[in-house]
Amino acid sequence: MIRGIQTGERRRERALDPANETSGRDARRCPRRPCAGLRAAAVGVLAAVLALGSASASAAAEAPAPDGAIAAREKPAVPGTWHATVFFSNGETYRIIHYWSAGSSMRAETLISGHPITTIVRGDRYVAFDRLTGEGIDVERSPAAIAEDRGRLRPFGIELDELKKSGGERVEETTMSGVPVEVWRLTNDASRRTVWVSQKAPHVPIRAETFVRGSSQTLVFDYSSWRFDLELPAAFFTLPSDAQIDRYGHAEYLAKSAREPIGRAPILYPDLLYGGSP
Repeated sequence: MIRGIQTGERRRERALDPANETSGRDARRCPRRPCAGLRAAAVGVLAAVLALGSASASAAAEAPAPDGAIAAREKPAVPGTWHATVFFSNGETYRIIHYWSAGSSMRAETLISGHPITTIVRGDRYVAFDRLTGEGIDVERSPAAIAEDRGRLRPFGIELDELKKSGGERVEETTMSGVPVEVWRLTNDASRRTVWVSQKAPHVPIRAETFVRGSSQTLVFDYSSWRFDLELPAAFFTLPSDAQIDRYGHAEYLAKSAREPIGRAPILYPDLLYGGSP
């Protein structure tokens, strides 16, 4: 997801904010103290949530177990739906992103230059919708992107999986604001990537950080407010009936976007549209 947030369709971000002259990055700079405070608050909220979950799990463990429940306790059930809020910063841009997913379907909402952008990924379609203008695009996903849905628990918060596939290693166990975490890292000539993951199931990321050597820029994703097994109706992954949507086949979109900007709404998660690790 890092590539999608940092580089996905920069020209479309500039189209949303004509005054933006920072190479596709939000022109507003994030004051360091407020950002640090928000990130600390986010981690604190996550610590409280995980602590509550831990207390519930401990209470359940002390209760007598019915026959056949021991195996289920040893291997906790995987949540069917997921939600998290992400606080993203690259030193210049600061964003808050809300994610929901059910299986391979995802909805994400973020604010870009005053425009609330909704992204919906469902089946073979990728939709980007600007709720301020009521306009958006609906693009057919590539076969590669659809195939990747089958190999992951959710479309977001998969930094640890990506790190492992690239050869990352666990470097230590520690705590972050009272939450026991594992720290995983991958270092190469291009970057240093670090992921902090909760030790308790379902082992969700708490923070993902990438230092880009070429630009000396650090990208930070702080995860907060993880929730599991929320009731997410199918309608949640659809658009309003009055939305003005341009619909494209995958090849048609590739050909047209190569000739001219398609600027109704930005593509923020290109890996979910085209396929390939972010």
